[in-house]
Amino acid sequence: MHAASSAVPPANVHGLRWLAGFHRDPLACLDTWAAGGLAEIPLVHLAAVQVSATIGIRALRRLDPIGPVLHSVGRGTVEFLVAPTTMPADRPGVRVLTQGSLLCPPPGRAVERRRAPKWVVPPDGVGRLMDVRRVLDAVTAEYGYFATLPPDDGAPAPSTAVGAWSTTAAAAFVTAGRRAAGRAS
Repeated sequence: MHAASSAVPPANVHGLRWLAGFHRDPLACLDTWAAGGLAEIPLVHLAAVQVSATIGIRALRRLDPIGPVLHSVGRGTVEFLVAPTTMPADRPGVRVLTQGSLLCPPPGRAVERRRAPKWVVPPDGVGRLMDVRRVLDAVTAEYGYFATLPPDDGAPAPSTAVGAWSTTAAAAFVTAGRRAAGRAS
């Protein structure tokens, strides 16, 4: 009988190796995860569509997610991992990240750190990524839903200007979502 190990369950090994393969030093990345840390995955051979967590989680309901989706709790965002793209973020509240890096926990395991990123859909190692156009369409549909709600307590309505996003607009979306959830109950 084999002794229990604190290693990642075998079902997640493929996802670990796949994601670590994007790191400059895959072995260092795996060591960071084994030590319970977060690894910076460079956005060189992958990109990410970043939206507010409220919109991102709702957009997931419109998608059949076949690729990794990260919830960056501390930033209040959701990142859909997509193939590298030159597609501009021509929609309000959307950033298409093609440079920099994402701070990622190991696939299939939580990092014991307050407000640490968490996988909503962890990498499975197959190499599938979300389709950028489908993600953008789902996100746009969610923004359309929120745009139909009147602003709360005199707060400005969310901007529909291309690329517009601000803390005020984010607060209006969150407030509108809470109000809509309250009406539904």
